[in-house]
Amino acid sequence: MFGADIIDIAQLFGLLSFVIGTYTFSQKNDQKLKFSLGCLFLCQTLHFYLLGSTNGAIANGISFIRTVISIKFHGKYLGWIFLALNILWGVPMVESAVDVLPIIAACCGTFAIFFLQGIKMRLAFMTGAVCWIVNNVIVGSIGGVMLESMVLITNLITIIRLKFATKLPVAP
Repeated sequence: MFGADIIDIAQLFGLLSFVIGTYTFSQKNDQKLKFSLGCLFLCQTLHFYLLGSTNGAIANGISFIRTVISIKFHGKYLGWIFLALNILWGVPMVESAVDVLPIIAACCGTFAIFFLQGIKMRLAFMTGAVCWIVNNVIVGSIGGVMLESMVLITNLITIIRLKFATKLPVAP
């Protein structure tokens, strides 16, 4: 009975992540996006930990730290450090093909945060979201599948909004 309660709590964190993510990826301002992304990763870390997905929890924990640091510091050297960290923690933990997905997703997010801006950053987030969707289906994360599906849709809409905003003439 206790196990079912933990799964229910895990799924609640997944659904909360979905709500936070809906807000996060609708942001046109990169700094607001990064701040709320930090909140999202903290929630996702708990979600995957409670589901028993060690790789998912570690990937999100590192992503939380990475995102918080990226709010204040912008050096590309930090991006390389976090890319290496994602690979160094992940590769020894790979036991099956699905274990690679959080690593790839975390690397996409790291690359987006430290090396890209605007539309290109959001395209990299979308690439990571595809990896997370497959992972989440396999580990049974209901909120995670909802979240990453929303990430794809919301980032696409935000990209369109950003494209449209750049084509509008500036009012005097």
